Amino acid sequence: MKVNKRAALLAGLMLIVLIFCAFEINVDNKDKVAIFNDIEIPAGVKVNGDAVALFGDVVVNGDLTGEAVAIFGDISVSGNIEGDVVSIFGEVSVKDNGVISGDAVGILGGVEKSSNGVIRGEIADINVPFSTKKADGLIPRVSFGDMIGLIVIYAFSCLAILIAPDRIRLMSEESKIMPGRRFAMGFLILVMFIPASVILSILLAITLIGIIFIPFIFIVLFLVAFAGMVAVEVAIGYRLTGQREGNNALFINLMVGVLLVYVLKIIPVLGWLAYFALVSYAVGIAVDTRIGSPTAGKQVSNV
Repeated sequence: MKVNKRAALLAGLMLIVLIFCAFEINVDNKDKVAIFNDIEIPAGVKVNGDAVALFGDVVVNGDLTGEAVAIFGDISVSGNIEGDVVSIFGEVSVKDNGVISGDAVGILGGVEKSSNGVIRGEIADINVPFSTKKADGLIPRVSFGDMIGLIVIYAFSCLAILIAPDRIRLMSEESKIMPGRRFAMGFLILVMFIPASVILSILLAITLIGIIFIPFIFIVLFLVAFAGMVAVEVAIGYRLTGQREGNNALFINLMVGVLLVYVLKIIPVLGWLAYFALVSYAVGIAVDTRIGSPTAGKQVSNV
């Protein structure tokens, strides 16, 4: 099965429309929704509703009676939030005098609370691989929030397989070839990404149109790393479960791989280093095969 070009084109068009139509909705001081924009509730202001930001931050210095949700953005609380707070690919930060009456969930970003901050509900803290938080004991505990994060990662990984099964399969097969070259390539890309992205962002910021494309620098790296990780996880699952027949084989291998990578990430220090090495390898595979391009796969196999 080839890449669903219509689905990819539709997703691309939607992303372009969202970028050019970055907005914030504030209707009668109720629900606030922002796309590619931040939401800020100043001190002394009360919003009777929810605050939802996509590719933007939520800053609450006043009062929010509903929920606060940020996807690819952080949530900062110096005021009062009566509902739950959820950040996906971002951090929940409760400053001094900040109060969250509900639960605080940080998926792939974590939850930070100052000594004078208050979280009355449960805390589901899923940190990035290099988090400096210490476990309560020698064996890390698995929380309900961790399970939610694991399900979210598996769901998005399944979506990648549904959109481009042949590319994921090819990258998975190519992961067995030239591991040293792929790791070195991926490691170099990750190390050089920060200075390169800063320079490129400065160059793009010279013009108004260029500013619009700055987020794509980070989105492209994330998508490349994500696609490579899906392929690596499928390869790991294949090595453990053996060859399986049927349309569900990729999904079964993926499930095993996702679980093992998750276990790797919760091991302090050594697990984080191993995970970084695995991400570097995944980026190298994705770049070297042009994200599973059949032509690139044949060329690499003939080397």
